[in-house]
Amino acid sequence: MMRVGVLGPVEVRDGSELVAGGGDRQQAVLAVLVAAAGRVVSVDRLADQVWNGAPPARAGSVLQVYVSRLRRLLEPDRPPRSPATTLVSEAGGYALRLPDDAVDAWSFERDVRLAAGLPPADAVELLRSALERWRGRPYEQFGDEDWARTEIARLHEARCVAQERAATALLRLGRTADAVRAARELADAEPLRGEAWRLLALGLWASHRPADALDVLRAHHARLGEELGLYPEPALAALERAILEQRTGVLAGAVGPARAGTFAGRIAELTELDRLMEEDGDAPFAVISGVGGVGKTTLALAWAQRTASRYPDGQLYADLRGFGPEDAPAGPSEVLFAFLAALGMPEHRVPPGLDERVALYRSVLAGRRMLLVLDNARDAAQVRPLLPGARGCAVVVTGRSELAGLVVAEGAHLLRLEAFGADDARDYLRARLGADVADADPAARDAVVARCGGLPLALAVVGARAARHPLAVVAGELAGEPGLDAFTTPADRKAAGDRSDPRSVFSWSYRHLPPDAAELFRRLALHPGPYVTLDAATAVAGGDRRDTHRLLRQLADAHLIVESRPGRFGYHDLLRAYAKELAGDERETLDRLAWHHLYAAANAAKVLYPFRQPPRVEEPPPEMSAPAFTEREAALSWLDTEYDNVVALASLRPALLGRFVWAIGQFQQDVRYHLDETIELTTRALAEAERDGDQWWIGYLHFMVGRAWLRLDRGAEGQPHLERAIAVGRTTDDPGRLAHGLLAYAMSITPVNTVPTAEQAEAAFPYATEARAVYQRLPPNVATAEEANTLGVIGWYHWYRPGGRPEALRLLREAVEVHGRANPYGEANARMELGRMLLLAGDVAEAIDEFGRALEIFGDRRPLRIEPLVGLYQCHLRAGDTAAAARARDEALGLLEIAHYPDLERITTILEPAAKFS
Repeated sequence: MMRVGVLGPVEVRDGSELVAGGGDRQQAVLAVLVAAAGRVVSVDRLADQVWNGAPPARAGSVLQVYVSRLRRLLEPDRPPRSPATTLVSEAGGYALRLPDDAVDAWSFERDVRLAAGLPPADAVELLRSALERWRGRPYEQFGDEDWARTEIARLHEARCVAQERAATALLRLGRTADAVRAARELADAEPLRGEAWRLLALGLWASHRPADALDVLRAHHARLGEELGLYPEPALAALERAILEQRTGVLAGAVGPARAGTFAGRIAELTELDRLMEEDGDAPFAVISGVGGVGKTTLALAWAQRTASRYPDGQLYADLRGFGPEDAPAGPSEVLFAFLAALGMPEHRVPPGLDERVALYRSVLAGRRMLLVLDNARDAAQVRPLLPGARGCAVVVTGRSELAGLVVAEGAHLLRLEAFGADDARDYLRARLGADVADADPAARDAVVARCGGLPLALAVVGARAARHPLAVVAGELAGEPGLDAFTTPADRKAAGDRSDPRSVFSWSYRHLPPDAAELFRRLALHPGPYVTLDAATAVAGGDRRDTHRLLRQLADAHLIVESRPGRFGYHDLLRAYAKELAGDERETLDRLAWHHLYAAANAAKVLYPFRQPPRVEEPPPEMSAPAFTEREAALSWLDTEYDNVVALASLRPALLGRFVWAIGQFQQDVRYHLDETIELTTRALAEAERDGDQWWIGYLHFMVGRAWLRLDRGAEGQPHLERAIAVGRTTDDPGRLAHGLLAYAMSITPVNTVPTAEQAEAAFPYATEARAVYQRLPPNVATAEEANTLGVIGWYHWYRPGGRPEALRLLREAVEVHGRANPYGEANARMELGRMLLLAGDVAEAIDEFGRALEIFGDRRPLRIEPLVGLYQCHLRAGDTAAAARARDEALGLLEIAHYPDLERITTILEPAAKFS
């Protein structure tokens, strides 16, 4: 049988003998047909690809000659005039009919697919054989042809996947040295491929080389930052944290408990968990409770890994952060969003409200068999919305409390996880260190076990120390240290002989710190957010960035904090608890953190909204460091990355809530559409202002709540707040507050981003007219941009008056001009409003220009690009340019897939007619 090879130069072989395949174009015909994988290639497409887009006039006749020659080459024994069976004519084109084994690329891809369902030993052999078929770059002589580039890239990706699967199978077999070799070869060849580095780190970790595993992850991290300015994939950051925290359940889940070497003990608990879950039939539900560091997560993940086959539709995992950073648990709405995305739901289809998300989530899970692991839950209320609500799915919840509400009301089985007994703790150390090291000094080993009190986390930290120092040294460090009472229970003390106290595990690292690093370790633990930035740490330390960074590096080197991303540092929860017990003045530290983030957010707001005057956040004092910004992109980037920290700190300082709303409210409402959060934060700030009786803040915050409802296009719900803002403006003789409230009320009557009706325009007109008159009495630097916003509402009123269209267009052009001097986003919005009016007037070409200019202003701010693209789609459709309309439609739909947008239903309704010409 003739064999065709494309995993290298294109060639034909008869057995082991190379057969002349003809000239370049004849070989190109064969190559294109191989790339089609048995599908018919039309004559026109074949000619276009063979001649690289410029076929000769008689290309069809020439192709017939090439095909005839190839048939003789591939079927040398076919009788004359008999029908071809290998290179066949069909449906106006040609197709290659060969068995997979006759084409190296086809058999390679087949074997890679087959390997996915085989046991690790069989998979390794099959993948090894498949990878040996490669001879170089696929389709080598045609590498510069357009048609070949896509196929080459696809095959290259398949080869990388095969190498990754081979390394994974080797890990599962316990052949860690071979796995490390295979993963390193791939990482060297593909230095930016995250999965290769993940497998390499796993192999090193499984080989009891955690320090080397961390080194390769950090090297990849540095390379990504230097070459692309990117952070590592979340999976790599999570793996780095798992290695640092010695969460061996992660390793067991990746390579199997028997191969990980550190999932020791807990056999009885796994068996008990099996029994409890089997009692519930097809709706098993268990809660694993226990003290922090006792191994709840490790047990849950190990059980999930070994029972994966029972749940063929997959697994969902969420860290609920119930006992991580204080006051920053994962909200059920946030977790549901991630779960729905993992279940294949496009982000723009996920509703904004919690109840709607719960209903959608449960309908998606209906009929599926899945396992849900809800880790580190704070209370039953956090868990209940995440329950599947139907039979067929299993749920495992872990938490430090017993979550009695789930046991009583939902019928969950409770598994209390106690500390290791002495024998299991010794086995754990043997698995971590090797039996020869752990048993070399039994007295020191037993002293370590006694002082760790059977807590797996404590044993893991000590094990990391003992990997570099003799056990006798470690035992001496631990001797005589006090306990961490806040993280023990009477049951733990009874089980462990009153020795289940991890404080001694951490103290040896802490007491060797220099005084300034020790102080920073204590104070940073008070930060309520998930991580602390270098800038925030500098504000707490009161020094300069260089000194603070030096201190943070000392803490990271001592494994007392983790640098999860460059410049961002976090604690393990037990280390945070330890540091907080040692901390001094909590009020001072939290004040410094809150003011630092407030000043930084206000600095960002100055760049984004320079027209807002006067500023309502004072300038920072000289001793308080805070990032300053000169470019809009830098300001937006800071708000994006620090948003969670800002919200967490705002919540801890009620007296500053109003200022925080001033700093981030418009970012929440206009840029990232965090509309539910802005309503919640502003409502809390309003309660504080009402308590203090500060009328300016009362009026402003009512305005911001009403404005948020306006952004949701639910103006009627915002009108009571806007009425209060207007009333405050009148009673306090505050023209600015009055004008803002009047303008927002006018806009609450007219729809957002849509042409108003005549009735709406007439009802809004008096509010907009009064607002404009008030703005005209204010200083120009305060009111010019806002006055320009009134012109759109006033313009639509004139549009519906007899003979008023020229005046309407003049007013909107004036708005564009005024905003163009200082407010680019305002200019873009005014241009879109003008574009809608021009489109109604029939001036399609000018409307296209206005929407196009708005699109340019928004740049790559993805959510903001949606509205001008919708406008361009409507314009091109009116002009009959269906190709341009389709391009605008496709980009808008693509952005909706990745951006949470509040007015999704309206936009998708507008874009639906595109199906008629797509």
